Amino acid sequence: MAADKNGDGRLDAEELRALLKKHRGTFTDKEVEDLGEMFYAAKAGGSVSYDRFIHALDVKLGDEGEVGLDMGNHFKRAAGGHSVYSPEELDVKLTHTPPKTTTDKAAYYSTWLLPVWKSRFHGAFVLNRRDDLHAIDATLCSMALLRKGFDAATLWNIGELTQKKIMLRAIFLETIAAVPGFVGAMFRHFKALRTMERDGGWTNLLLEEAENEKMHLLAFIKMYQPGTMFRLAVIGGQCVFATFFGTMYVINPTYCHRLVGYVEEEACSTYTKIIGGIEAAPEGSELAAWRTQIAPAIGRAYWHLGEEGTVLDLMLAIRADEANHRDVNHLAAGMKPGQINPFFDPEAKLDKMLLKYAHDILDKTPEDVKLRTMGPSGA
Repeated sequence: MAADKNGDGRLDAEELRALLKKHRGTFTDKEVEDLGEMFYAAKAGGSVSYDRFIHALDVKLGDEGEVGLDMGNHFKRAAGGHSVYSPEELDVKLTHTPPKTTTDKAAYYSTWLLPVWKSRFHGAFVLNRRDDLHAIDATLCSMALLRKGFDAATLWNIGELTQKKIMLRAIFLETIAAVPGFVGAMFRHFKALRTMERDGGWTNLLLEEAENEKMHLLAFIKMYQPGTMFRLAVIGGQCVFATFFGTMYVINPTYCHRLVGYVEEEACSTYTKIIGGIEAAPEGSELAAWRTQIAPAIGRAYWHLGEEGTVLDLMLAIRADEANHRDVNHLAAGMKPGQINPFFDPEAKLDKMLLKYAHDILDKTPEDVKLRTMGPSGA
């Protein structure tokens, strides 16, 4: 095999990189580097026989389960950028995870003022007396009142959408949205130090979430500069929410992740409303201008929107981010201690790489040439 530079019949990290670089239409440079780094760390600098690698391709093509490359160590390098969303990933579906446990219900009703809320996703929810006592206390109602107050202050549900109304709401929410990931990562890092155990990849993922939310803010700031009073409100909101969230994370991390999951459901709904407003705006209106207005350079670079990426493209990418945060936090709330984070699991990442590589090989290889011809007869 051409990639077997030293002729030992085994595939190491450098040879894997060389192999993947031959398929530039399938893998980006960043994916090649990340996969090579994960392979190196997982094998502790070792290698795998080409026979085993080819068998793994056959397994993935046959959908028989895990690849069997003995990826014992769970490792993921902190992300240095953002992947490119596919059209399917940008087509976000509004979903809702119904609350089941008392903790779920407490988190769910933390985002709403009333104990009875008619959801567009799952009909009418009417709490019983016991649930009311758990869900509606002074702290939770205060948070819900703040949310309703913010809606009223920004006139979000009154009148037509405008660029200023959208920017004020989005900028404020993103200054708060970047708090949970960082707080959660900090406490999980401390726990890993106390227990002297790995955290299953959650620290890196939560830090990545916080960084991603901050990038939303930095992109929006290039489009609109808020005034002094607004910035003072941000400081106050950050102090209150960071204190509350940090305290609750010490007491009940499950509640916090479920709460973020529900908040992100609302974020998806908010960005869907914004996107719908832009797409439906009549020609010549200020919202219609965002269909063609070039997005800030920082946004085009981070989300790989291209030189002609528009504000609408930016909003679509940000909504996809929020959907990802929604799913990740709902998953985190339902996971048991010691479970590996599947969103940050290198085995799953390498499985996906193998499948992409195998399909690319099949697309480019004549029918009479089979995968078994790719490697040496022995290892």
